[in-house]
Amino acid sequence: MFSKKLQTGSMFNFIKSKKIIFTVVIATVLCLVLSIFLPITHSQPTSNFTLPCTINTTGNAWSGDIAFDLELGAGFMGVGGTVNYFVVMNTNGTVLSVRQSASSYGPAYNIAPDTLMFEGEPQVGTPDSAWPTWVTNFWNLTSNTIETFPNVLSEHDIQYDPVNNTFLTLQDYVRQVGNNSILYDKIVQVDASGNVLWSWDTYNYIPLSEISPYNETDTLPNGQTVIDVTHANTLDWDYNNSIIYLNLRNTNTFYAINQTTGNIIWACGEFGNFTLLGANGQPLVGTNNLLPSLWYHCHDVKEVAPDVFLLFDNDYENNTNPDNCHSEILEVTLNQTSMTAYVNWSWEAPTQYWTSYGGGALLLPNGDFIGNFGDPTHQLQQDSENGQNLAWNFNDTGAVFVEVDPAGQVVRTWTFPVGWYVYRIIDITDPVSVVFPTPTPTPVATSTPTPVVTLSPTPVATSIPTPIVTSTPSVLPSSTPSSAMNLQMVIAGIAFVAGMVAVVLLADVFYVRKRIINPKIDGNIEALNF
Repeated sequence: MFSKKLQTGSMFNFIKSKKIIFTVVIATVLCLVLSIFLPITHSQPTSNFTLPCTINTTGNAWSGDIAFDLELGAGFMGVGGTVNYFVVMNTNGTVLSVRQSASSYGPAYNIAPDTLMFEGEPQVGTPDSAWPTWVTNFWNLTSNTIETFPNVLSEHDIQYDPVNNTFLTLQDYVRQVGNNSILYDKIVQVDASGNVLWSWDTYNYIPLSEISPYNETDTLPNGQTVIDVTHANTLDWDYNNSIIYLNLRNTNTFYAINQTTGNIIWACGEFGNFTLLGANGQPLVGTNNLLPSLWYHCHDVKEVAPDVFLLFDNDYENNTNPDNCHSEILEVTLNQTSMTAYVNWSWEAPTQYWTSYGGGALLLPNGDFIGNFGDPTHQLQQDSENGQNLAWNFNDTGAVFVEVDPAGQVVRTWTFPVGWYVYRIIDITDPVSVVFPTPTPTPVATSTPTPVVTLSPTPVATSIPTPIVTSTPSVLPSSTPSSAMNLQMVIAGIAFVAGMVAVVLLADVFYVRKRIINPKIDGNIEALNF
């Protein structure tokens, strides 16, 4: 009787254990499935992203990798974008990787082999800032991992010193000057934890006499209207020589700053101490009592060779010709002996690419240039001299990238539909091994303060060549974004533990079955012996 009870109880436990095992196995399988197909937090699922871009190749274009922010339905500087991507792709349109965020992305830089520094994820709001402010991230493209610096915040631009592991950031703030609320900018150097190491305030160096004549104001998140005097939008940091190049959009001037002393070494532009030379080699002459400049409200000023600077000229609020509306890529050469500056090379875009805000320029390893005409629409409001808006007579598009060779010929374009905005574009190379071609500036005579300069002609695009259409769209290849990887690792760990529990339960079942079967065998043997 006792033996039967034991066998019945053991059989009940065995059945109960089978139910537990079945439950554990199902849970394990679900965990494994979730770890594979878990939706991505910061990255677009591989099956859903299609590059909204038409690529036209018309010549011998550069083959390489580029990265850029991409936003749909974005307002000024990406505010209010409904869809926000950070895209890494080959110039032929093959998407290599893409990240997605609920807020916009800022500029990015290739800071080391296979590593990008980008601003975003997330964009953070500050009540006294007129512009989007972003968290800083390092993204290793090989391991697909992210290192986030939550206290390294910047707007418009950022630079990184890998020797000392410090960052150069831009921060804007409001200062009350008399009865006016003025928006100024600061350059702030911070460590990886966000501790301030050094700062430089435009208030101490930029006088109100350099304020824009176009009544440029901005509205803060709290609704306050402020006067935008400086509008810093680009940093270029020569940390080895403690020199910072700062571009101020609204003064049409960029500055060389001695980081050790804080003094301005020189300034170039409308309010600079260089004589600006026109195409005829003679000093520029202003109109309507306004000073002239070689560019108007430019972006993305970078030194590409000693005393040679590449920039994107928006041609917005043009002092000499407000209705010009021709954004361009400029290469500007400075002569610090004669204190003159002139355009060494340029490509002027047709009106249908006019970009009043944002934009950027690249010098590629093969010597070509890429201009980012990134506005979501190019039929923009521009007040003419008589107060009327221009009548646009072209088919509108969104952001457009244009690759131009040194001869001024368009060799490739990337065109996005209306509504798609790109603030900044970079090429992805190994910054240690790549040597960029050094532009050959036209010599400037040093014996006279106003030398006659023989300049290369400036090609002006009057029409777009008949394109060779590259097949698009491009579908992202399979990859696992780092944000998903972290969650997948957690779930995989749970699955592993669940699997181990299942193994233990199986072992226990086999032991119980042995206890059930062995008494029967022992009893039969004893009966035979009896």
